[in-house]
Amino acid sequence: MRIALALTAVAAIVPLSGCAALLSSQQTAQYEYSGGDGAWTELDGVKVRGLVFAQNEQGEAQVFYTLVNSTNEPRTVSISAGAGSPLTHSLEPNEVFEQYPAGVEARSGAAASEPVIVEGLDAVPGEQVDVDVTVGSESETLRVQVLNDEIPYYDGLVPTTSPSGDPTEDAEDASGAQGAGAEGAEG
Repeated sequence: MRIALALTAVAAIVPLSGCAALLSSQQTAQYEYSGGDGAWTELDGVKVRGLVFAQNEQGEAQVFYTLVNSTNEPRTVSISAGAGSPLTHSLEPNEVFEQYPAGVEARSGAAASEPVIVEGLDAVPGEQVDVDVTVGSESETLRVQVLNDEIPYYDGLVPTTSPSGDPTEDAEDASGAQGAGAEGAEG
């Protein structure tokens, strides 16, 4: 009888103390979760989703993101990262723009866009870099992931550097002879 009375007392005290909130689905339902790679935000009615960089060993990074204008008015979005000029997009009302080049299936099935390469991130893959996103008069600095091709999904999506075809002064061919521009090269 004493055990039943003690359990009844505990059952009455727990909800009154606020500890029952730990058992509530209300608490977990209010948590916003961004599934998948990339940073996200919403500014002035424009949703920025999946902002992420895939970087090669030379420090060049291809950028991926989705922009959704959820308003009935045009919006201009500016994304600033690295050493280059900001990326600017003009979005029509209710327009969706996806920066997913060939080789990546866009979520909406939209046509592939041209690759955008960013230089000067000064980051090691696995780190995050600051990226300024501006829509109208609203601005936010996001912490954005820098990934490389060690993750299977990004294999083949990091920028590739093609050889120029022009030998440099320090270049050597397979035999060990220096390039044509080097001093003392025989003709």
